[in-house]
Amino acid sequence: MKIMVSGAAVTLFLAAASYSHAADMAPVEPPAEAPITEVSGLYDWNGFYIGANVGYGWTNGEFDDGIIGFDRNFNGALLGAHAGYNYQNGNWVFGGEVDVKHDFNEDSFTAGGTDFEAETKWGGSIRARLGYAIDRTLIYGTGGYAFTRAHINNETLDESASETFHGWTVGAGVEHAFTDNLLGRVEYRYTDYGDKEVFDTGGNVDLNTNSVTVGLSWKF
Repeated sequence: MKIMVSGAAVTLFLAAASYSHAADMAPVEPPAEAPITEVSGLYDWNGFYIGANVGYGWTNGEFDDGIIGFDRNFNGALLGAHAGYNYQNGNWVFGGEVDVKHDFNEDSFTAGGTDFEAETKWGGSIRARLGYAIDRTLIYGTGGYAFTRAHINNETLDESASETFHGWTVGAGVEHAFTDNLLGRVEYRYTDYGDKEVFDTGGNVDLNTNSVTVGLSWKF
């Protein structure tokens, strides 16, 4: 009888030891990883910028002095500079920009037996901009006030005049941020400078321009 009790005790002891060992061998769950918070990598368009641009302008001049009337194109390259500020709200970008330019479009021609020489020397604009940003690419429209300084010379009568024309401009463009500071752009604009009397004899000139420019800007 004692042998049977002792055997039972040994069996219970071995079973308990086996259970304890199995419990010790149970896999340990790894600690839960902290959630990863993603930081937005979208480009920030807010801030001031300055830049330079080059391009080409197709300028049309309509001349009428009550006796003769003609149209003439003064096409040529242009070189300019610009500065502005952007404010971003979501994907929408609002801003303002000013620019100045010099035109290289001097031309000599004859109309009605009279020799003329004409050009638009320099000009500029003050404009609003509104765009939609797709990360580093901005598609925008622009419009506002524009002016240009024009010179026309009647070489036959040895008469010349220089006048500043005032009008409006509207256009659109695409801008891309190559780095956080360096921006590139392509822009088209139509500008109507209105008309103005340029000679004491009553000669009237109406000017408008189509232009395409490419430029680089540095954002601060």
